Amino acid sequence: MNDMNGEYGNIKEMKALLRARMSKLRSEIPADQHKEASDRACTQAVRWLQQENIRSFLIYVPFRSELDTKPLIEKAWQLGIDVYVPRCQLAKRFLTLHRLQGWDELSVSSYGIPEPDPLRLPAAPEHFMPEAVITPGLAYDRNGGRLGYGGGYYDRLHARFAAFGGGKLPKWAGIGFGIQVTGQVPVEMTDARLEALITEHGIDETNKEAGDGTDAF
Repeated sequence: MNDMNGEYGNIKEMKALLRARMSKLRSEIPADQHKEASDRACTQAVRWLQQENIRSFLIYVPFRSELDTKPLIEKAWQLGIDVYVPRCQLAKRFLTLHRLQGWDELSVSSYGIPEPDPLRLPAAPEHFMPEAVITPGLAYDRNGGRLGYGGGYYDRLHARFAAFGGGKLPKWAGIGFGIQVTGQVPVEMTDARLEALITEHGIDETNKEAGDGTDAF
């Protein structure tokens, strides 16, 4: 038991160190490079959606130094692809999903993040699953590893879909800047693996087994 606790503690420490390093690295991207790389990554993401024949997907609304997903969202609207965005339920560490059709449907809420206004956009039923999820993150590797912000929201969402999906899950992708890709992300058994990683440099297939519900590392 002590060895297991020690290993768990080491992973937590490694995650914290990597979060701090990657957060600093991302925040230091010059504004012009941030915009150019975001635009290119969004173009790659649209290509991925079309390749996978995705007609509905979940995507974050950008905050602070995150890759700007607004061009992706606007292009999806033009293509008639249903766009869902998350809202954090802080007390339960739970995400509700809301279909977004215009920027005026957002308001600043938990953590200061632009989120759907629940008075204007009711949440989708808890069992609803979009065809794809494109997650934010601080670091990624090419084996499907993703380092989030520590809240576990997307990992719990993945587990929720696994419980409701009867073995079928949405396509699970990450999007970020190329500088956020590292050799290996420290992972735990509860961390959901990515099937695709999208950056300004292209699309990498990462974990082909993730879509069948066998997402454990």
